[in-house]
Amino acid sequence: MKMKKKFLSVLLALLLLSLTACGGGPSLSGGDTGPSSSDSVSSSNQENGWGGGEFYDDAAAEVAASEDAGGGSILPANTKLIYSADIAMETTEFDAAEQSISRIVENLDGWFESRSIYQGGGSRSLRCTVRVPAKSFQSFLEQAGQAAHVTSRDEYTEDVSEAYYDQESRLVTQRTKLDRLHALLAQATEMEAIISLENAISDTELEIEQLTGSLRKYDSLVGYSTITLRLEEVYKLSTDEEVAVTFGQRLGRAFALGLRRGVSGLEEFSIAAAQNWFNLLILAAIAAAAVLFLRRRRKRVSAPRPPKPPQPPKPPESKE
Repeated sequence: MKMKKKFLSVLLALLLLSLTACGGGPSLSGGDTGPSSSDSVSSSNQENGWGGGEFYDDAAAEVAASEDAGGGSILPANTKLIYSADIAMETTEFDAAEQSISRIVENLDGWFESRSIYQGGGSRSLRCTVRVPAKSFQSFLEQAGQAAHVTSRDEYTEDVSEAYYDQESRLVTQRTKLDRLHALLAQATEMEAIISLENAISDTELEIEQLTGSLRKYDSLVGYSTITLRLEEVYKLSTDEEVAVTFGQRLGRAFALGLRRGVSGLEEFSIAAAQNWFNLLILAAIAAAAVLFLRRRRKRVSAPRPPKPPQPPKPPESKE
């Protein structure tokens, strides 16, 4: 009976811990109701040896980064913004533009997350993903725009504050739960209770690892902006972005643009024909042989046939 009571008390404690884990953490909406979740996690990190201060000790730096990246706007200290952009550019001097972009990334303490150069059709193209500090986001866009002709630029801002602090609150709750489970395990004497507590500790540690990894990923995305860049080598820079004032100017520029595109198309066709002259020669020989064969066949069909010789008259049949 005594063993059953102890086991029931352990199960009741586990149930209470589960309810605590399911409940919400401290208020994250701001105000002076108590210490913020960031402070709670930082103190918990330092007390429990979980790498305290890895994610949360740079709040002032994040505010400064938000001011620089957001064009000078002052944001709350707990705002978590992810900045990203897509840039398409073209240049007539590919090597110089590519080297200039590499220097910009290096000077801004960034790096290439991926980088590929393609060669085809007599021109080259660069595809890369760049990571730069959030405070240097706008600076990179401006300097990259000076390295080559920008044909399109799209900027994105994602506010992940709610998701971030929700993960942070859950992490605090799970660490509190882990401390209580260890305290119960130190007092447990029955094997069944020990096994149950160890399983609960293992699940809680796994949840803590997942939440920690999620916060690390958020910190990386918030601290370093992501720019997807495409650089094309062209013979002439595009001028489609020029805005006409009157209908006559628009019509004239449309004719001029059509002429330039036609000339450019003929140039590209000539280059492609020069690159594939041998294949074109084989196709021409096959086409000539087919035409010659069809002409000979047509002559045979249309040639006049000799007249048939006259047939002798048949004798009349005798009637008996």
